[in-house]
Amino acid sequence: MTRRRVLGTLGSVGLAGASVLGFPALGLAQASKGSKASATSSDPAIETLKNPKTGRSIKLRVRLPEAQIPTGLILYSPGLGSGVSNGQAWCETWRQAGYLVVTLAHPVTDDSLWRTSDKQSFKTNMQLALAGPQYGLRVSDCSFALDHCLQSALLKPYIDPDRIGLAGHSYGALTAQTIAGQPLGANSMRDPRIKAVIAFSPGATSPERAKSMSKVEIPFFCITSDRDQFVTFKKDADAIQLGVSLANRELVFAHLPAGKKLQLKFRDADHMSFAGEAVDPKRFSRDIKVTEQGNRVLWGRVSEMTTAFWAYYLAAEGRSVPATKDAFEEKLRTLKGPDDELKFG
Repeated sequence: MTRRRVLGTLGSVGLAGASVLGFPALGLAQASKGSKASATSSDPAIETLKNPKTGRSIKLRVRLPEAQIPTGLILYSPGLGSGVSNGQAWCETWRQAGYLVVTLAHPVTDDSLWRTSDKQSFKTNMQLALAGPQYGLRVSDCSFALDHCLQSALLKPYIDPDRIGLAGHSYGALTAQTIAGQPLGANSMRDPRIKAVIAFSPGATSPERAKSMSKVEIPFFCITSDRDQFVTFKKDADAIQLGVSLANRELVFAHLPAGKKLQLKFRDADHMSFAGEAVDPKRFSRDIKVTEQGNRVLWGRVSEMTTAFWAYYLAAEGRSVPATKDAFEEKLRTLKGPDDELKFG
């Protein structure tokens, strides 16, 4: 998304991307060395897939539901600088609700961003991560991962191919917007197998860019907050601020077609609140006071409301819970906080 300010010098970053979507708002979860997402004894080990068409190696973190019956599959695309632990608060809840949940780690834009050397600086890593081709490559990663899941002997028994959703935070939200039908330049990378989308911190660089959300025809849930704007992050001597204004985030909802869209705006939360895991305040700026209790409350509410969205829009035919759209909307109203803003359209 739009680069607001650069502290230090990045040089020419992401020129092709800037012409299409601009610089992505960051979804940067803590990427400490050796950190791993927790797994249950029944979950397969984190797997690395090689896409022969792009040459990219994509990590997958699989969360298996308890019952081995056809159910909804949810793909999760992390934010820039994040790996397979991103969004774990709600990914675990979705698994417990009976869904198969698969989190991707996108090459170049994942937590490898933080690995530097004498020959590869953090500045260089950022230039590569924000370069224009990464936008389309991340969407290709998702479609390739979905191909794998549908063909996997282990995962196929868990999947109802008519019940596939995708969610993502920040750069992952932009990925979700594109795979849902927002054109990437003059091209569409819509994957028709995706039936519903949740975008944590969606964004648009301009009203003109936001207008292209009118091409999205599937249920789309925008999640943002009153302080969801810019993030400054740093490593060594480099400090960079990226993001877009809250007004530009809300333009995504405004330009989605009426009928299957909703937006939840939380009170007293910021961009990194939607990492769904603890983040390092020494690396990433925060616009709110962060406490473990505050995280539990917010993440619990996010988990409940997003699970209700999946239950309605990824339900087996004739089995939506609640049974009607009016009842679904009323359920969400009962789950939101007293100061949160919920819109339907």
